[in-house]
Amino acid sequence: MNRLIAMDFVANQKNQWEEMLAALGVRSIDELLQAIPKKLHLQPPLKDDGLSEYEGMRAIEQVLSKNTFPQYENYLGAGAYEHHVPALVGAICQKSEFLTSYTPYQAEASQGMLQATFEYQTALAALTGLDVANASLYDGGSAAAEACFMALRANKGRSKIYLSPKVNPFYRGVIEQYLFSHSFTLHAGEIDSDTAAVVVQNPNFFGEIEDVAALFKKSKEQGAICILIANPLVYGLFASAGELGADIAVGDGQPFGLPLQFGGPYVGYLTCRESLVRQIPGRIVGETVDAEGKRGYVLTLQAREQHIRREKATSNICTNQALAALACLVALSWYGKHGVRDLALTNYQRAHYLHEKLIKIPGISPFSQKPFFNEFCIRFEQKVSDLLPSFHKQGIQPGFPVGEHKLVVAVTETKAKEQLDRYVEVAKHL
Repeated sequence: MNRLIAMDFVANQKNQWEEMLAALGVRSIDELLQAIPKKLHLQPPLKDDGLSEYEGMRAIEQVLSKNTFPQYENYLGAGAYEHHVPALVGAICQKSEFLTSYTPYQAEASQGMLQATFEYQTALAALTGLDVANASLYDGGSAAAEACFMALRANKGRSKIYLSPKVNPFYRGVIEQYLFSHSFTLHAGEIDSDTAAVVVQNPNFFGEIEDVAALFKKSKEQGAICILIANPLVYGLFASAGELGADIAVGDGQPFGLPLQFGGPYVGYLTCRESLVRQIPGRIVGETVDAEGKRGYVLTLQAREQHIRREKATSNICTNQALAALACLVALSWYGKHGVRDLALTNYQRAHYLHEKLIKIPGISPFSQKPFFNEFCIRFEQKVSDLLPSFHKQGIQPGFPVGEHKLVVAVTETKAKEQLDRYVEVAKHL
């Protein structure tokens, strides 16, 4: 098999590439590629080398069949949650107008994509109770870190950031990495006049509902900017970030419309009060009218190095998670105001049902007496590492281990009563 015949593996046929070579004035593919060093050339495959597409897919499926984890009933949480994704989310996001649209961070983005982003911003601002939302960020961790930089820019001269010890450790790691090369201090001590920002997660990493309003009131007396990290679903049932006194609200939009898919892509949301809009990272889509008075959408704020002087830039963010943000918007629109509340209530009730059953079992006790949402922490007398095999044998991933004796358990609408009862039965016989 010669090198030219090997090109039949792509869509172009022999007569097509011969026509191309003639138009270019070269005699062969080798002559066309002569500028590329010989050592970089790949030898063409033998005629019987490799698998067909169908055979390749069968081989991959056989390997995947050895992966038992998808067969587990999943109670993991810790920042990524298993939710039902309505079928229309995929149907809309896979429309070519969205899926193959031009890179959505450019000013040339289509009116349709700009409008979808504008609607996403509007939905997140309404959900969190704050004035402005940006066009999305990479994930919840990066949104939290960017919020810290917003506060430091707005509170110039201050060098400390109060970070609650119960913030998700994955978010903490991202924040620490962002601040690594700057002379700022993270602490969990007293809030004083040198504190630029107070960062709290609610519900926190253990699922507990914190008394955020009281802490934020105390923080504002010291002039600190208040940042709230939250699973956005919690706003369907509990007070919004704005009602709690937050100046900036951040988190991951994954619970709305984005399945668990090996860590991403997800979508970080960031909303804030209008007074901080000039510090917001990324970009904001705005609504306007053209010369004929027709409604249109434009990139209103683009505060990054590509658009303005480097020293004026708020961040080096290059893009937004446009398609993931669209999925989040579609899911939010599908549920609507009352549907989001019903979904949040379902998660709340099922988590409490499982919690109440588990803490009645000898050897299992609650981590705390604080209220919680759809995630809770329980303590075992035995080591969690010794208990996991028993759960796994019954096809259950029981939660996220924290230390030797604690487990954070997340319960969503995907768990029926029969599944929760089976979890309890396994726990009784550990």
